Amino acid sequence: MTTLNWRHVVNGVALVGILVVAGIVTHTTPDEEQQQGPIVVRGEIGDELTGRNIRATVTDVRIAESVTASNGWAGTTPGVWVVVDASVEAVVDDTGASLGTAVIQVGDTTYSASVRPARGSIAEAVLDIGIATTGPLMFELPADLVESAEAGAAEIHLALNDDPRADSMLVVPVDLTAIPIDESIETDAQTWGGR
Repeated sequence: MTTLNWRHVVNGVALVGILVVAGIVTHTTPDEEQQQGPIVVRGEIGDELTGRNIRATVTDVRIAESVTASNGWAGTTPGVWVVVDASVEAVVDDTGASLGTAVIQVGDTTYSASVRPARGSIAEAVLDIGIATTGPLMFELPADLVESAEAGAAEIHLALNDDPRADSMLVVPVDLTAIPIDESIETDAQTWGGR
């Protein structure tokens, strides 16, 4: 009879152990968003950030009521232009590599870099390994948004693909409320090989 009670105790301890392990597995298994979400690499303005196949440095962020690109394109808006100066390059493979994601997220809303300046911007630029493409990205935002509380915690997102799920996404926080709004900005031409 003592052996039977001891067997019950061992079985009970084994059951508790199995339940503890099952609980740990359940609580540490990534959910679908974590499995499919981008692999975020965070840094500050001026930091060189490197992901799986993208390396970038955001060097400056400016805001203006109008912008003139180096190719002569002029953008006016009822809002404002946020101009982000950055250098971007491929790291591992440049076959089909381009800057597919260039957005500013303010709160729950994202604003894509304008492709209207064409070659006056590095939006959708083709990337090469070890040869940085440097130039401006231009974002058109509502004027009142850059002075909102949400703009204090805005983020610049850069990624190789237009759908960065399960791939690297470089994230640089920026306080848009701390940047003065200029009347106009003239951007530099994009260059290759410099940072």
